Amino acid sequence: MKAISSFTSKSLLALSGLSLVLCSFLTIAHANTAEVKICVYDPSGANGDLFQMMKEYKGAAMEWGVKVELKPYTDEKIASEDFKAKQCDGVLMTGTRGRALNSFSSTLEAMGALPTYPLLKKVLKPLLSTKGAKILNPKGSTEVAGIFPGGAVYLLVRDKKLNSVEALAGKRIATLDFDQAAKTMVSHVKASMSAADVSTFAGMFNNGSVDAAYAPAVAYKALELYKGVGSKGGVIRFPLAQMTLQLFVHSDKFPEGFGEKSRAYSSKNFDRALKAVKRAESDIKTSQWVEISSEDQSRYESMFQDVRIQLRDQYKVYNSKALKIMRIARCRADGARAECAEKKE
Repeated sequence: MKAISSFTSKSLLALSGLSLVLCSFLTIAHANTAEVKICVYDPSGANGDLFQMMKEYKGAAMEWGVKVELKPYTDEKIASEDFKAKQCDGVLMTGTRGRALNSFSSTLEAMGALPTYPLLKKVLKPLLSTKGAKILNPKGSTEVAGIFPGGAVYLLVRDKKLNSVEALAGKRIATLDFDQAAKTMVSHVKASMSAADVSTFAGMFNNGSVDAAYAPAVAYKALELYKGVGSKGGVIRFPLAQMTLQLFVHSDKFPEGFGEKSRAYSSKNFDRALKAVKRAESDIKTSQWVEISSEDQSRYESMFQDVRIQLRDQYKVYNSKALKIMRIARCRADGARAECAEKKE
């Protein structure tokens, strides 16, 4: 009995020592875990696909030593302002809204610059690798820690007859008032700009205050844009631009190397994020899509190029290096394009 008692006492002492070691280890591990808040813009709030995607991202970040608190926003402008005021350490929002934070990454959304998803993926792959660190993590304090596809932006019309540039002349288009690129395009087609923001354009389109609006398919159900389309309207099947969701962070709030891991994560999950985009596009009824001729498409591509050059040279909105990289990507995919010989971008 004495031997058993002695063995038990020694075992308890050993276990007690082990517990202290484990507690010390966990305390050190917790102390080394950075805690940050990321604001997430999602038109559907905490129930939306974007917020759900960021929940998975949150789990991955924990493996990088970062504990993330997510805060949903249905108003992108407020999310952006909270980030600038440093009430959030990071923010997921569109590249257009983040134009002042990184001109290169925001130019990925340039009019007609990336007409297909494969082209977007091809441009993003090297950019999100270690090669793109100097571009996405400049000497300033703001870093682009990830870029996800948000879907092609389409023109939605309340009347299917508005299926050409000529037909849009004089018509009212809900236009984001902070987006110089969109305002320039509306002016170029001689339409009438009706100033809007992300929280108001859907209502303007749905109640008939405007004749047309533009949005990616992921907003179609979330913002009930089908109400504005109705039985007479439609969605023009011609991508105006690529919307991207970009994760901007105050890099000094995150451990060294976080941005690189985060960008690699977004690159790895490109196809997964794209599934939600394609699902949203497939939810739009076939009868609501409006097709345009190949001749008109070629004409519009030339028009887009003129607008991009104007926005680069006159308004200093688009980044020249980004435009050049995207032109090269387009020409590698189709060397017969007229722009490939001209090299204006």
